[in-house]
Amino acid sequence: MSSDDIRLYVTIDKRLFRDALLYQLLLEDTVDLVGESATGVDTLNQLPTAAPNVLIIEEALTDNDGLTISEVALSQQPALRILLLVDKPVSPARLAIYLDAGIKAVIAKSQPVQELIQALGYIRQGQVYVDAASYTTASENPDHALHAFKSLSAREQEVARLMADRVAVKAIAERLGVSYKTVHSYKDRIFVKMGFERVPDLMLFMKRFRNRIDL
Repeated sequence: MSSDDIRLYVTIDKRLFRDALLYQLLLEDTVDLVGESATGVDTLNQLPTAAPNVLIIEEALTDNDGLTISEVALSQQPALRILLLVDKPVSPARLAIYLDAGIKAVIAKSQPVQELIQALGYIRQGQVYVDAASYTTASENPDHALHAFKSLSAREQEVARLMADRVAVKAIAERLGVSYKTVHSYKDRIFVKMGFERVPDLMLFMKRFRNRIDL
């Protein structure tokens, strides 16, 4: 395997669902299974030896929740990239918690395996991926969007302001002294947390609520 390939660990309670998923994922030449389990405890016990670079874990485990296990795993292996499987759409606030915890992708379990494969490609490059079926968008609710903006970190708000002013990503990176990739990560988080899909949505929001967000 090359350094870019995926060393995969999977934590899914139901064996039939796990087997069906793995059957499809392991058809990919870039995916190598290094471990699997049904519980969070077993996962944390096996991760140091298995040494995966990607963990697929479901939120609803019998002995714990995927978020808690993910946080512990990331505290031990910060470079681990985690894809969380959810049973039902989550709120933007809940989604923000997942992303702030370091989870790289959130996918609804009902999505076809091709969605997971696409997400793996994103997170392998360190990007964030959230499928539309995994969260309830509130972009049409101005009060939610306003609250979501105020909950962004100071750096995320700064990036949002610059994007709304049509500053190019490369110029933002140079101005903030960060990498181009880092700015894209901020952009992904801003869009997910606020429920936007396009830059024009963000620009319209920033102009409409300019006086209420202390621009």
